[in-house]
Amino acid sequence: MKEQSALTGFFILVIIFCGLILTFGLNITGIPFLIRQISKITLISSFPDQSYQTPYYQKKVKEFRQNPGSQQDIFLVGDSLTDQGNWKQLLNQTNLKNRGISGDTTAGVLNRIDEISDAQPQKIFIMIGVNDLWNENRTVDQIIVNYKEILTTLQAQIPETQIYIQSLLPINNRDYPIKIDNQDIIEVNQKLQALATQFNDEYLDIYSHFVDESKQLKTTYTNDGVHLTTEGYQQWANAIADWVK
Repeated sequence: MKEQSALTGFFILVIIFCGLILTFGLNITGIPFLIRQISKITLISSFPDQSYQTPYYQKKVKEFRQNPGSQQDIFLVGDSLTDQGNWKQLLNQTNLKNRGISGDTTAGVLNRIDEISDAQPQKIFIMIGVNDLWNENRTVDQIIVNYKEILTTLQAQIPETQIYIQSLLPINNRDYPIKIDNQDIIEVNQKLQALATQFNDEYLDIYSHFVDESKQLKTTYTNDGVHLTTEGYQQWANAIADWVK
């Protein structure tokens, strides 16, 4: 079924491409236009899910489109961990735009990638993937496939924007009933670091600022095993402060 969906998506792109050729013709000005338009097509996740399509997700995406930001802005993209941060106050910068949505996944970011790229922000800090493990039971490789599509699309649409790939944070399943394996998070982070090298992006190791000697999210930084306390957000802000400036 997954292979059939991917093949269907491929043929849809081919049909769109052929239609654009017929409409605009293969001339010097037409070819660059075609490339730009095709790169604007939202990529379909090879491992699609719809769990992110909540009323809250739709509300937030609508808000983002109504307030698109500008080339002077710095975007923080992610799920509830990003969404719940008061970043302007934490980092003392007014040009920060919180583009986190609680419950979001790698597929959800792909679905709204045009909203992120249309503003052409100067920097993007992205942390996404824990809900893929938690709610979608995705494998590490499935997460990386989606992540690679995200980076490929951003590179095509906004090549001048600096992308900062933030590692996933550890979780605490020792003190809380969280069904996530920290070893999966470690493996995701290792592969994210490799992607950063492949795409010439910056990889930021936030994980090491939060993990204890048992490879658990430190108890001072969480009250449920995943989400962060005030101290946790301050630690995160401290870890990226030099890169945000």
